[in-house]
Amino acid sequence: MRNLFVAISAFSVLAVGGAFGEEARQPVFSDPSLGSGVEYRLVFDSDFSNSAVLDAESKAGLWRHEDMASSGNSSQHRQSKGRRHAAWYDRYRDQTAFIRDGVLVQRGFVADSDQPDFVSRDAGDADRNHAYVDPDPSDAEGGEVNFADFELHTSWIDTFAVKEMNGERVPVQRDDVLVSKRELRGREGFADTRSPNITFRPGTYFEIEVNFEGMEALAHRHSFWLMPATADRVAYDGDPGNGLEIDIYEHELSVRREGAVTLDNDHQKNEFMLMKCIGGSTNPPTTFNELRDDGETLIQSPGINRGWHRVGLLWTRDRLTWLIDGVAVVQDSKLVPQVPMYLIVSREANTGASRGGGSTVLKADGDKIPRDAGLLGRNVATPENRDLIKAGRDEVLVRSVRAWQITQ
Repeated sequence: MRNLFVAISAFSVLAVGGAFGEEARQPVFSDPSLGSGVEYRLVFDSDFSNSAVLDAESKAGLWRHEDMASSGNSSQHRQSKGRRHAAWYDRYRDQTAFIRDGVLVQRGFVADSDQPDFVSRDAGDADRNHAYVDPDPSDAEGGEVNFADFELHTSWIDTFAVKEMNGERVPVQRDDVLVSKRELRGREGFADTRSPNITFRPGTYFEIEVNFEGMEALAHRHSFWLMPATADRVAYDGDPGNGLEIDIYEHELSVRREGAVTLDNDHQKNEFMLMKCIGGSTNPPTTFNELRDDGETLIQSPGINRGWHRVGLLWTRDRLTWLIDGVAVVQDSKLVPQVPMYLIVSREANTGASRGGGSTVLKADGDKIPRDAGLLGRNVATPENRDLIKAGRDEVLVRSVRAWQITQ
């Protein structure tokens, strides 16, 4: 059997397009200690000015498109009972993730009764096949939300995939022959998805160059994150070195932009970046920010929704350090994965009807609607949000995603 992991070599640059040598781009930090006595060697350069980097069918591509409908890679994020019934990743890829003017555009695509061949996959007796009123009128405008009458297709791209082989889950190889899931049947050298099979290890700095100006719909989140590339796909176990999720950031709008009143410290409600490692059953269960007395990982970032920004993560064996435009804002030395991990850049939909840790459960026609709290926004499926997304007014732009290996 071929090796379980394919790690990035320190002596090669994985890229499509562009030339790199001594003048290769280097990360820039405001804190000189992060670069003192350390060399950063560019090992992964996803420059979206060349569309081949996103070509899911090309063996030269650096990203694969996740398929929520059938893939085993979606893990706990798959559509399941009571969770994200409005969101799918399996269709309309050209409309949800595409190259325009040299940058990656990620947005939603609404499939509904406007399309003559549309048939809802949540029809019948499925959970949430009901119209109900969102509890927050500022979000829902007092209107009804119905998860059965449309699908919000979103984009999810990553660098790694697994397949079933003789009862085991093993990595998809870059040179595997592509066949349908029905034809796979554990055949060596075949796979039902393309995968560049790129993973990373401790001693890596990651950075995305991103622009959030086009975000308007509430709760349609944009995320840049890492998951373990392990055969059993276990996440959130009790060992901080194993199955952990690293959220380099999650970002979404919690209130309409025109209603984003300022807080006491003059920061807007929409200027937050959630940056953390999640351990689940670990102690602590999530990152305690060692750069702040209160441990807060929901970081206020003035101006984050205007112009281009660089958001990064420095991952060493001893700690995780999150940075916004070169400034360290979160640090964690307790929850630090030690296993190979892979990159994900995704749009996700909060379909929850309530927020926070409360026990509120809505009812519609006498049936309970499961709570899915999401991050900040209450519900992406409000009538106003759906109209914004259908009008193409919820775009996030990504200029590049890069990773450097740390060498002494």
